Amino acid sequence: MSSASASSSSMPAAYINTEAVMNALPISAERRSLLTRLKNDRLANLRPPSEFFDRDRFSKPSGMVDITQRLSYNLTHFQSNYILIVLGLLIYCLITNFWLLFTIIFLILGLNFVRKLPPNEPFVFQQFVITQKQLYTGLIIISVPLLWISSAGSAVFWIVGASAVLVLGHAAFLATGVDSEFAAAANQV
Repeated sequence: MSSASASSSSMPAAYINTEAVMNALPISAERRSLLTRLKNDRLANLRPPSEFFDRDRFSKPSGMVDITQRLSYNLTHFQSNYILIVLGLLIYCLITNFWLLFTIIFLILGLNFVRKLPPNEPFVFQQFVITQKQLYTGLIIISVPLLWISSAGSAVFWIVGASAVLVLGHAAFLATGVDSEFAAAANQV
């Protein structure tokens, strides 16, 4: 066994060097810091799978008051887990719809290219002189049919619908934790 494979085998399988991934992305430093802050704020509150999928706490709600209490508690308590579910559905949608993935990459690269051009200097391509407004207009004209071909509207509705069913279903059928009962008792005193 080589030393490289020995050192990689001691590293956990779920470990991803997020700093290297963030530095490899073609985004500005301020957006990179925003993503880092989001990662630190949101993903720091991830609840463990044993708590999120606790089969002993799944039960049928007794009525609308119980559903409201469960939704209120679970949507805030498991917020980071629900964000990961929505991101997972988004990634699944992009992986299974090649045209949508192509369209989004095309839009991002096109907008990035036009944004990096000097604002007052036209773009010269062979003998054609194209202004920044014309480039944005051309990008929109090309993107609208691509978005239609890739069924972007139905993908958005699918992601919203599937996310709502999964997140609200989980939040409504998972009984609140013991800590919420202590908080309710403390508010009554």
